[in-house]
Amino acid sequence: MRFSASSLRAVFALLIALLALGAPERARAGRAHADSAALDVPVPPAPPGTARKRIVIGGSGVRIDEEGVDVEADSGGVKVHIDFDDDADDSGEDIVKVAESVFVPAGKVVPGDVVVFGGNAIIEGTVAGSVVVMGGEIRARRGAEIKGDVVAIGGTIEEDEEVVIRGEKILVGGVASQIGDRLHVSSRSIRAIVSLAMLFIGFILFFITMLFLRGRVERVSSHVSANLLKCFGAGVLTSVVGMFALMIVMIPLIITIVGIPLALVLGVSCIGVYVIACTTFVYTVGRAVGSRAGIEGGVFGHLFLGVLLLSIPEIIAFMLDSFGHAPMTAYVMVKIVSALLWLFAYVVGLGAIVVSRFGSRPIEPAPPSTRMVGEPAGVPAS
Repeated sequence: MRFSASSLRAVFALLIALLALGAPERARAGRAHADSAALDVPVPPAPPGTARKRIVIGGSGVRIDEEGVDVEADSGGVKVHIDFDDDADDSGEDIVKVAESVFVPAGKVVPGDVVVFGGNAIIEGTVAGSVVVMGGEIRARRGAEIKGDVVAIGGTIEEDEEVVIRGEKILVGGVASQIGDRLHVSSRSIRAIVSLAMLFIGFILFFITMLFLRGRVERVSSHVSANLLKCFGAGVLTSVVGMFALMIVMIPLIITIVGIPLALVLGVSCIGVYVIACTTFVYTVGRAVGSRAGIEGGVFGHLFLGVLLLSIPEIIAFMLDSFGHAPMTAYVMVKIVSALLWLFAYVVGLGAIVVSRFGSRPIEPAPPSTRMVGEPAGVPAS
């Protein structure tokens, strides 16, 4: 597969964006000449006796060269060189995908390289060249054969039994991939464990909040049901003012040793406010849906239903990540939707806490009707 210089420049722009978002340090980009560019990918320092690699991606395919760096003076980077020379000779039919996963089924032979940006590479067949994935995972299934090198940048490498990799395996990853590599667990499993743990911890905190503050949470929740927009507006205003006030108070506390304990107490208090606000919104959603659906589960049943409903985007993201065939962009977008949903829950719950003065202010009753007793509706009072 031959790709033009313009398409490669677009890929290179996406490469820089992904590195800027996912790398533990700032990525440094520079152009070597008119039709090439190089990236220094920050990685942990190399052990003594080893040398850095240079990953070259261009019109002639993927090539991994010895960089010949003195490890004692190593800056902690792997150089990724992208060649924009459109006149280079192709060594075979390459597969290049952006924000899309690649699946090579058993029995299929890819004569060139497989390069994926923002997706996964699932290999069950044979790849004559190298497999390079950035921002995703390389999964070599049973019976797969990769005659070149295997490179994962910001991802991980999963290798089943009876897999033949004739080249080198290079892993330049983030926190999840490094932890998974140490524990011999895939970064996908690490992400799944973290998601389930966060869901479980959140439900426990919501349960404890409802257990000790049930009356106040129910009264605050009634304000959300009565006027959602008012609570949202109050929450936005409180969040903005509170953020600036918190910064003004926290900075002097952090720079003084005496103020560090107070800063910690203030931080824990902010977490407590977040938990109470989310508990209020979660319970409101669960009670509203449960009432319409005729579900009688009590207060804690409605709380569990609300947590389950607000966790739907997270569950979808987990399924997309587990199946592995979906584009990485779909997974990221669903995660963003999940984060925005919980942010909305916090803002509305915080606004309801402010409007209700933490449940001490009842909802204002509707103004009484001026219609006389026994007078039919629609007839004005005399």
